[in-house]
Amino acid sequence: MKAHNYRRFTGWRLILLLMVFTAYTTWFTTVGPFGQLVRLEGYDYLQGRVFYSGQDAVTAIDSLDGQARRLKFTELGFDLIYMVLQTWVFEAVIAFGLAARGLMVSKWRWLLLAPMGFLLFDFLEDSFLALVLVTSSEVIGAFAGVFTALKFAFFVPLIIIASGLGLAGILTKISQKRKDGSPPD
Repeated sequence: MKAHNYRRFTGWRLILLLMVFTAYTTWFTTVGPFGQLVRLEGYDYLQGRVFYSGQDAVTAIDSLDGQARRLKFTELGFDLIYMVLQTWVFEAVIAFGLAARGLMVSKWRWLLLAPMGFLLFDFLEDSFLALVLVTSSEVIGAFAGVFTALKFAFFVPLIIIASGLGLAGILTKISQKRKDGSPPD
């Protein structure tokens, strides 16, 4: 069985991934569907909460008119692209830090599974919110609320882990360049 190549997002590829993610995030959250949705008067953005009940989900969704519901479906669709990009960024930065520190062959490599948990629960959250749009079911809304909480249970630690390992990787690369006598990249 072939091992996954976590080095595919190194150097210029990592920088390109970060640029694409930044550009997409900027578009999505400003003029894109997410930005349009959160600017709707009276809209209750469920996915930004740590937890919500099934009744909260149905109330928020039922408050949307037909055009706003279409916008919510559009936002959920474009959020799929966002969550995949976010997962790749987490994976790439964690892999960069682990590789720079020489930890890819240690138990630390298991940290690379954490972004998959984030992706799974973010996908389930969006899927169940789409079902609430169609069914107005409080039971389905309750599941969406649980998946949102689980998404944040992965997301918040991943921000800390990726930031820490990214910084450790950068500092290690700079230190290695200084020892070699060449200027840092």
